[in-house]
Amino acid sequence: MNATTRNATTTQVFRVFINATPEAVWDAITSPEWTARYGYLTPAHYELRPGGTYRALATDEMRQYGVGEVAVDGEVLECDPPRRLVQTWKARFGPEFENEPPTRLTWEIDAEGGITRLTVIHDVADAPSTAAIVSGDVAEAGGGWAWVLSSLKTLLETGQTLGR
Repeated sequence: MNATTRNATTTQVFRVFINATPEAVWDAITSPEWTARYGYLTPAHYELRPGGTYRALATDEMRQYGVGEVAVDGEVLECDPPRRLVQTWKARFGPEFENEPPTRLTWEIDAEGGITRLTVIHDVADAPSTAAIVSGDVAEAGGGWAWVLSSLKTLLETGQTLGR
């Protein structure tokens, strides 16, 4: 396997264009009041500074499937509001995730002609269970990043949640 093949399978990139300001997108990503309203409805708590913590709390439904209080945790590596957020991301969904290393998640927010381009880059090297879940390949686990970003876009543009 060459480096190009390895990067293609271990780095997942998702992009969406949102009719909202970069500041609104940043707030929707980093505020628990917003994160509880889209995607998997998990309130996410950030300490927005390098070395700060990240925790996404499990919903009641997740806890019924054996997930603990925290569904995902990590550390903030870079924080440049409202343009860029880099963090580690460690799923706490079950035992198959515990042996995997934390992954690297990058949020890039760019203003583009009156709209915002949001790019999510998730480096899932050496984390096959995480890669499968965030790609949306595990049907019973939801739609991964594509689901989360579609839900975020819908909420910011319409004020409504994306129905399931």
